[in-house]
Amino acid sequence: MLNIELKARCEDLARLRESCESLGAEGQGPERQVDTYFSVSHGRFKLRESSESGAELIYYARGDVAGARESHYDLYQVEDPEGLKAILTKALSVSAVVTKRRETFVIGNVRIHLDKVQGLGGFVELQGTVDHSGELPLVADEVQGIQRALGIDPQSLVKESYAALAGRAEVTQGPCAN
Repeated sequence: MLNIELKARCEDLARLRESCESLGAEGQGPERQVDTYFSVSHGRFKLRESSESGAELIYYARGDVAGARESHYDLYQVEDPEGLKAILTKALSVSAVVTKRRETFVIGNVRIHLDKVQGLGGFVELQGTVDHSGELPLVADEVQGIQRALGIDPQSLVKESYAALAGRAEVTQGPCAN
């Protein structure tokens, strides 16, 4: 599967929530997500446990660039997340665990995620759904249009995954920081 996505830091999630509502975005209730990232040689591989939608295994590959970028991904629904996590931890080792509170809004083909990430702060992610690779330019334009409509400053764009940001924060703060 394929999407176009971008991520930005956001200190005022309440303002963005209001902006989403004023644009007529359809909102979904907040959920708690725990993403356990596993060490792999290519791409990113995580087990997502969601308070609303259950658990799924996610593999994705994308470039680390600030701004709209292609993301290729595969999803697999998981019935026994604890058992799978135990096996994957033994086989691959855990590289990071990211806990967040996520609110989702939808406008057209774009999902807007307002994330409060434990230890990292507030972020907004825009994900444009692509059914066929020929749609990439149109969906990229749609994502960038919503970026402008929400007033997301290009200077706030982030290229790294939450796992990479969490790892960098751990190094900066040290293992005993609160």
